[in-house]
Amino acid sequence: MKAIDIRELHWRYPAFVGSDNPWALRGVNLEVEQGEFFGITGPSGAGKTTICKSILGLIPHAVKIPFRMVNHHIRGTVSVLGETTTEIDEQANQSPDSGESLGEVQGVGMMSPRVGMVFQDPENQFLKMSLLHEVSFGLQLLHLSPDEIERRVQEALEMVGLGHLWPLAEYLHPTDLSGGQKQRVAIASFLAMRPGVLILDEPTSDLDPQGKLEVCETTDRLKQMHNLTVILVEQDPEVLATFCDRIALVNEGRVEMVDEPHKFYANMDMLHTKGIYTFEVSRIAYGAKEHFQDRIPTTVADAIEILPDHVDEKTVPRDVPSEGEVLIEVEDLWFRYDDGTLALKGADLTLRRGDFLALLGNNGSGKTTLAKVLNGLHEPWKGTARVLGMDITNPRMRKQLPHFVGYVFQNPDHQMFTRRVYDEVAYGLRNMGIKGDELDDRVTEALTAVDLLDKLEEDPLFLGKGQRQRLAVASILAMKPEIIIVDEPTTGQDYRMVTSIVKLLRELHQQGRTVLIITHDMTLVADHCLQTAVMLDGKTVFTGSPRELFSHTDVVAATRLRVPQAIATSCAIREQQPEFPLLLNVEEWLAALHEQTEKPSLT
Repeated sequence: MKAIDIRELHWRYPAFVGSDNPWALRGVNLEVEQGEFFGITGPSGAGKTTICKSILGLIPHAVKIPFRMVNHHIRGTVSVLGETTTEIDEQANQSPDSGESLGEVQGVGMMSPRVGMVFQDPENQFLKMSLLHEVSFGLQLLHLSPDEIERRVQEALEMVGLGHLWPLAEYLHPTDLSGGQKQRVAIASFLAMRPGVLILDEPTSDLDPQGKLEVCETTDRLKQMHNLTVILVEQDPEVLATFCDRIALVNEGRVEMVDEPHKFYANMDMLHTKGIYTFEVSRIAYGAKEHFQDRIPTTVADAIEILPDHVDEKTVPRDVPSEGEVLIEVEDLWFRYDDGTLALKGADLTLRRGDFLALLGNNGSGKTTLAKVLNGLHEPWKGTARVLGMDITNPRMRKQLPHFVGYVFQNPDHQMFTRRVYDEVAYGLRNMGIKGDELDDRVTEALTAVDLLDKLEEDPLFLGKGQRQRLAVASILAMKPEIIIVDEPTTGQDYRMVTSIVKLLRELHQQGRTVLIITHDMTLVADHCLQTAVMLDGKTVFTGSPRELFSHTDVVAATRLRVPQAIATSCAIREQQPEFPLLLNVEEWLAALHEQTEKPSLT
């Protein structure tokens, strides 16, 4: 039985002022079987979320289509769980003036609660004032007994790794939780209702690597128990390949490919062209085909069967610690929120001029709290914290921090001020006294770097979350502060956009800026960062280079990080060949393999 059947679906978002919007969907055809774990991936803005909203019935039934313009905005049919959710009678509503058929929307409409959808931004779904009532709200609408509601809420919180919050669930407000915890709450709210179809629109983008896998494992178990159909929109190839039966590539409003994971990720030419995340070992094989005989591995185990077990160690770059001036010095720093929660319990951090440092750790480890202290948004409780020599425990000094430290929030909506994309980027520049051509040039440069120049006149509220994230990055980077702190800038972005954002950060770093980036993307760390600091339970438990970090398996395990495939492959080979060098990333692997090709005697 087909759980979802979409036929020739076209959709154009209404534009109530100015010219028409382009088609967001351009003839989507998609079938999902009952009980299938189905993945959707594709570039940012490709139409992935729009397809999901069409399955739920939000599109078109909750969208105000201009009067007598149905055919101008939607065509095609959507069937879900055996019912026609959306169908367009294109011959209905003839115009009395022209006799033209204007169309009429038909179908059963919104499919909740039989279809549940967890959106990219969990805060957009919160309705209640406590964690308990948030998770139980849908269950109350289903008129379940109080005992059943309590059992399901507790079970759902356990499923998403928040069981320890159950005793406090009646008193905790969802917005007081960390970004990752908020996403888990949103997922729990739908898991508790046991829908027939569960749509997860990049629901784990703010979770640490281990937490992401745990949530998907939980969803997969629930699918098996209740014959649940799951649709997962995701960028991470490991998650998609591990859990999905099939994966669809959505690009420019069309479904361009549907296949089983191992076949899907073997299409490296297409995936590379579309800017899709692929496995690191696949990129190594794609870039060094002479060593792989056109085989495209997706796992470390597959890769080490093909790769040579000797390479020239001279190709491995040396990790040189920064010796620049100390710009940030934190020692034994503590911070306590108003509700008594201790977020920092003796954190340490040293950031030197010229550093490109990754601040890492699992959800709730204190990374964002520390970043907000360094930007002056939080007042330290006790300990030492100096920025550019200023003691920021002094309120007068703390007020000066925004002039020197730029901070990009994890949630972009927390720093949007205006109703126009141009003005959003220009806001901080104008406060700095920048005007005229320089203002225009900086705005254009920043928006071009994050691929938003075509949205110059758009209202930020109408952008997708990924686009708003890039806009927040652009608005801070345009000001070129001395120190740039970026909190999860690549959340929900496709590979091409991540590359563009990091390229901009690297260019600013090369121009003399010092960068501190908070991220769960370990590949980004391995590819670009010079130093790392890892936090656990409010404390700093490791400092060192990415190569040192990923070779310390005890630190990685304790802090729930995930070792990138490139260096994991090196470590696996070293178990048999101890002299094999620690190749950190795809670039280092390709350099070593190409050197190997030029020296046949080493093969």
